[in-house]
Amino acid sequence: MKAVISGGGTGGHIYPALSIAQRLRADGVEILYVGGKASVEAKLAARNGFAFFGLDCAGLHRRSLAIIKDLLTNARGLLQARSCLRDFQPDVVIGTGGYAEAPVLKAAQNMGIPTLLHEQNAYPGLANRTMARKAKAVCLTFQAAAPYFPHADRLHLTGLPIREQIFSATREAAREYFQIPDDGKPTLLITGGSQGAAALNNAAAEAMESLLEQGIRVIHICGEKEYSSRKQHMPKHPDLLLRPYIEQMEFALALADLAVSRAGASFIAEALAVGLPTILVPYPYAANDHQRFNALALQEKGAGILVENDALNGKILLEQVLSLLQDDEKRQEMSANCRAMAVPDAAGRIAGIVYDLLK
Repeated sequence: MKAVISGGGTGGHIYPALSIAQRLRADGVEILYVGGKASVEAKLAARNGFAFFGLDCAGLHRRSLAIIKDLLTNARGLLQARSCLRDFQPDVVIGTGGYAEAPVLKAAQNMGIPTLLHEQNAYPGLANRTMARKAKAVCLTFQAAAPYFPHADRLHLTGLPIREQIFSATREAAREYFQIPDDGKPTLLITGGSQGAAALNNAAAEAMESLLEQGIRVIHICGEKEYSSRKQHMPKHPDLLLRPYIEQMEFALALADLAVSRAGASFIAEALAVGLPTILVPYPYAANDHQRFNALALQEKGAGILVENDALNGKILLEQVLSLLQDDEKRQEMSANCRAMAVPDAAGRIAGIVYDLLK
């Protein structure tokens, strides 16, 4: 059996694609990852040992004449995708969102190759909403996304597939990774992802000295762009672990007692899997405000706390963090609610749907 996996642009689309690909590969399926040329997904696919085909693709500038160039780029990508699929001859094409998937899935659907989609967010992205019309199956992370798709009989609530390393990381291994002692200090993880988040970084800077004075260890992932400037202005303290990005996020998750983060679906799925209570600050300019829908889904189940981006500052951050770190019962309740929402075998569920689809 052969399968093409496509999804790219951000880690939120790439990591679920890699998780599905790893699960299928374990069953003996031959995998080809298709994404943008010279892209993040190209690097990560190679790092995980997958063959990769790069094509031309672009997100659409919806309020600019640049959309003409974008459409021409995607038209080239569609032709490249058709050629790739003719050569590889997959049994199924799987997409996890992002503009990189659109030419691949469109070409597959035009060629009569079965397609399956995975939607990470509570509010679906444009690419998946468009491709779902002809998809044979659509897998959802959140039930709240269901009304936005046609063909209710093709929808499957599977959860979001995450990497095996998330489950296997231990606190002992995490302490060794960060080179810190086993001193019993509570650990706070603050992360805006690989790009960072200015609102989270600014609030963290305002609250940092007070957090450290309270005996809290802080892992602060501030993003590549802001790392140099943040490093100059942050306190020099052994309990502040300032990083531009952490590829092995499993160690930060294993060590943390509480997190403050954006509300991207991939991070949420990983936090749910390890039972990590999280203060969620949705990125207000995300497409269709989908991060706010994600955060609301957790808050409604008691697994997270939503703080609006415009309301966040150092004082609010400090109050929320101290309130939760000083209330073990509340955190334990949130942790249990996280685990109740988690779907540990999401990749296995999706693989099963793929096999059923091809029978």
